Amino acid sequence: MIKNVVFDMGNVILRWDPQYIAEKLSNNEKEKEIIINELFASKQWTLLDEGKISLEETVASFKLEHRELLKYALYHWHDYFEPFIEIIPLLKRLKNNNYQIYLLSNCNKQFDEYSQRVEAFKYFDGFYISAKHLLMKPDIKIYQDFLNEFHLKAEESIFIDDVKANIDGAKQAGIAGYCYDGDVCKLEKYLIDEMKLNF
Repeated sequence: MIKNVVFDMGNVILRWDPQYIAEKLSNNEKEKEIIINELFASKQWTLLDEGKISLEETVASFKLEHRELLKYALYHWHDYFEPFIEIIPLLKRLKNNNYQIYLLSNCNKQFDEYSQRVEAFKYFDGFYISAKHLLMKPDIKIYQDFLNEFHLKAEESIFIDDVKANIDGAKQAGIAGYCYDGDVCKLEKYLIDEMKLNF
């Protein structure tokens, strides 16, 4: 019986769109491309999510001619990491029916800076951030560590993510999975009809 519903963050709870965010942070097309290529698509971005590099070290790694632009983008990108409000009614119903709700996300430690303003997160019982644990999806170890962190059973949990590889990783750890495509109604139907949740 499912007791725990675990959500990814990007493109499930919040809209992760590097093109859109870079456009908001830039004054022209050239700056937008610099932000995308030298920040969001960079090795440093992955290292931040892995918890292997600090924000200060990331800034120091930027090319000198682009450093101020990229530093600004690094410290302000999450201003445009916007919520999907359509997921909130589902979270409310799950919470009102005594399901435990968790976040399991590949993201950096800046999470603490923006999470307080995300309405959806007030329904969550716990947050597992990759950078704080030095583990990344879809490595099976992150799912095992997540379960241990919150004293959960794999067979009582379902993981919702928009990336199939991450769902496959969860399944290797014994956790049921659902690959989310942005359709909340379809997700709700799956939880009720296939996973037999009652809410």
